[in-house]
Formats: sequence, structure tokens, C-alpha cells
Amino acid sequence: MNPLNEFKARSEMLAVSKLAYERGYLCGTEGNFSIRLDERRILTTPRGVCKARLSVSDFLVTNLDGDLIGESLKQSKKPSTELAMHLTVYAERPDVRAVVHAHPETAVAFTVAGIALDAPILPEAVLALGAVPVAPYATPSTDEVSESIRELVKTSDCLLLKNHGSLTVGRTIFDAFYLLETLEHYAQTLLISRQLGKVEVLSEEQVQKLFAICSVYGMKPPQSSAKSGK
Repeated sequence: MNPLNEFKARSEMLAVSKLAYERGYLCGTEGNFSIRLDERRILTTPRGVCKARLSVSDFLVTNLDGDLIGESLKQSKKPSTELAMHLTVYAERPDVRAVVHAHPETAVAFTVAGIALDAPILPEAVLALGAVPVAPYATPSTDEVSESIRELVKTSDCLLLKNHGSLTVGRTIFDAFYLLETLEHYAQTLLISRQLGKVEVLSEEQVQKLFAICSVYGMKPPQSSAKSGK
């Protein structure tokens, strides 16, 4: 695993923190992000701080057990209470270098309503997301959350936590954030379509054609395919 430049990682995490807040994907002190710097170190957001008010020096470095290390030991801040969820992702997915946990309201509302996000309505969402899996409800900031996502994250880069939030992962924190954007855009589009009274989904043939051109976009078809129209 190639080590990442820590200052660059801090700068990228700061950019995503502000973007997520500005886009309305979290409010107050919600949300938490992390970047795997190398085989032993994780850069993560501190708990109890609005993501729009962070600076590069606010981020903390921990080991894979979630303990503060190095200069972070001198800070008064503590890691996110949901860091264990991030560590579970890194344990199950050696290919992942960044995790974004947010609370996109439209996507989360679908979990509250018990409505699946599995309709193939947008080519970009079909290719990037497929049918979005939903982890069963788990008490936030407890080990229940880690266990609820453990199996799902093995095969999905984007999933929802029922009545809670979203979890997106990637090779970079921007990759993980872009999945979050795609998820919420897809959920908003599906919601509006349902409000208009009709949702016309892509056919199985159209979905398969999209999968056939995945290589053009440098992508692999999602493990969980969206449900197509006949």
C-alpha cells in the first residue's frame, strides 16, 4: 500500500467536509469521514464539530485500533464516535482508501419509508450504484453499526443505513464523495418522478447495454443490479 501525503489528504478531507455541508448532505455536527494514509494510520474527522468550520489541523490520526497516535495525542479533540464503522470497512476492503458517512435527506427518507432505491432510471446511477443495499437499523455510535454494514460493504461501494444515513467508499475521498452525490441525485430524481405520478424505468436490454460499456468509463458493473422494466 503506497503511503499518502498527509498534508494533501488533510486538504482533500477539508474540501469534502465543506462540500458535504454546503450540499446539505449533513447538518450541525453530523457526518464523519476518513482516509487511510498507509497500512497503519487513519486520518479522520473529530467528533462534535460542524464540518463547515473545520481546518486542516483539526483532523486526527489514529491507528487501526482507533487510538490516537503521534501529534494527535496532543490535541484535545477526540475521533468520531463512529470511527469503528470506518475501521470495519478498511478491514473488509483492502482496496478502499477513503470512507464518507453522511445524512443525505432524500436517500435516507426512502429508508424511513421502507422504499427501495433499486429502480434503473438514470444511466449514471445504474452504473455507479445499481440497487442500493440498506443495512438494518443499528444504534448510532455503537458496534451495532459496524456489524450491520460488515457483509454489505464487502460487495458494495455505496449503501444506506436504515433511518440513519449513507456510507460511500472509494480509492480517494473524492471518489467516495462523488458516489454520495450520485446517490442523493438519484433519490431526488426518483422522488420527483413518483410525485409526478409515473416512473418509467430502463428495460433489461437497456441496462445490459450500459453494463457492456462499463469499460469505456473505467468501471465495473455494480454487484447488485437495479430492477429493470420488462
